[in-house]
Amino acid sequence: PNIFAYEAASQEGGYVNGVLAATLSTSKVIGVVGPIETGDAKLYVDGFKAGVAATDPAVQVNVNYIGSFSDVALASEAATTHISAGADALTGTAQMVVGAIGKAEEAKALWFRTQSNQASLAPSIVVASQVYHWEVILKEMIGLIQGGTFGGKSFTANLANGGEVIEFNPGYALSADAKALAEATIKGITDGSIKITLP
Repeated sequence: PNIFAYEAASQEGGYVNGVLAATLSTSKVIGVVGPIETGDAKLYVDGFKAGVAATDPAVQVNVNYIGSFSDVALASEAATTHISAGADALTGTAQMVVGAIGKAEEAKALWFRTQSNQASLAPSIVVASQVYHWEVILKEMIGLIQGGTFGGKSFTANLANGGEVIEFNPGYALSADAKALAEATIKGITDGSIKITLP
């Protein structure tokens, strides 16, 4: 009763990024650099794969969980392996992806981000970022505390409540058609007309 819990429905932005990646990939091979197969990291990866499959089932998605949230060197190696296997678009989650982004930039492979906007790290290849806005949930928690409720409720950050937002990188020349598809996907997830099926 004295604890609030919160999570991110990261599969939602993952799905949007997957739709975009499948649309933009020319090699039809996409690489995913995951940390540990749990929590919002797994939700994001599963949502991303679902978005790719819904857009173009012929696209191959190779997933590598490196077993660490912070090992930049391992993330770099995983990205290099994906690129060697033909991936021209990559994504990943956790703080270790800075290494993977560097390798993607070297190979001119597209990058799709979650948790925060990292377009500044590689402005020419970052297409879009799912950004968490925890303040949406924190404000609700603070309001409840001020009203005398000190816990006993869980919250989910998602596209509908603004706890998650898709930010397009203005430095990347995303086509109008691809952006319109992404925006239609966001609307579909928000209004419930798109159902994300996870494994």
